[in-house]
Amino acid sequence: MAQVQSIHFGPSGAVATISREEHLAPDETHELYVAPQEMYGDTVVIHGTETFSYDKQHQRVVISHSPSLDAQTITNGNLGLLLANYRPTLDAPEIVAGRPTIPCALVNRFTGARVMRVWIDAQTRLILQKETYHANGTIGSRMQFESIRYTQTIPSAVFATPIPSGYHVVENATPSSNASDIERVIKDAGFTPASPRYLPEGFTVVSADVTILRGVKTLHLMYSDGIRSLSLFENATNAAADFGHMKPIAIKVENRDALYVNDGSTTFLSWKNSGLTFALVGDLDLGELKAIAASVS
Repeated sequence: MAQVQSIHFGPSGAVATISREEHLAPDETHELYVAPQEMYGDTVVIHGTETFSYDKQHQRVVISHSPSLDAQTITNGNLGLLLANYRPTLDAPEIVAGRPTIPCALVNRFTGARVMRVWIDAQTRLILQKETYHANGTIGSRMQFESIRYTQTIPSAVFATPIPSGYHVVENATPSSNASDIERVIKDAGFTPASPRYLPEGFTVVSADVTILRGVKTLHLMYSDGIRSLSLFENATNAAADFGHMKPIAIKVENRDALYVNDGSTTFLSWKNSGLTFALVGDLDLGELKAIAASVS
């Protein structure tokens, strides 16, 4: 049982969330948001590969039936990828949430930049604090346990997933192909996809899936170096990129028109070429994304 604070530092300021979490090994988690105000009362319950997200403001429950495909989830089981690209350095012990921890910085072997720092519970090996950094060394995000208590007496009712009266259910899109079978996924895309000829040192493709996003069949290729992630989305329907509430900025990728937005450590770049619409999303700077985009063919 714990209270966790997460802060993401963006160009327009910091966004913080505070949640109370309960976890029962091996794979059950209950998370209740208490801040910010617009998320107060929202809940996420995870049962293995199923996730129930309760949106109190909009009175809906979003249900996902497959595990998250974010890069950290995928590379958690690939320590070799991380160690091939990062050098761990240990610091003097520190106290986090009242418990002794071992601070460990992860330094990129190619650039020498410190990309992440974690504080590991000296007894349980749980990460109690984590910071990520931009390429210029400034902090991009921080996750910190403010308090934690280990127990084996969490009632099973905590992880129940009833649908509240008046709520509507949204079934999240499920990948139509196995993310680990990359060659088959690419064949299932229904069009001839493109891929980058250039990637920053250490990055490799780790997963692929084909999903329906806003009615558009979309191929998603994910690349990682063990910590940082990069997603390439592409479709053959000329569908415009969805930037949400963010206002994109017009730029050029070589001689092609493109749009981008920056949200903290994440940059979103979109462009069109040869009948395909592309979007790159990653915790890399704009210069790197433009170089990758220029190599996509």
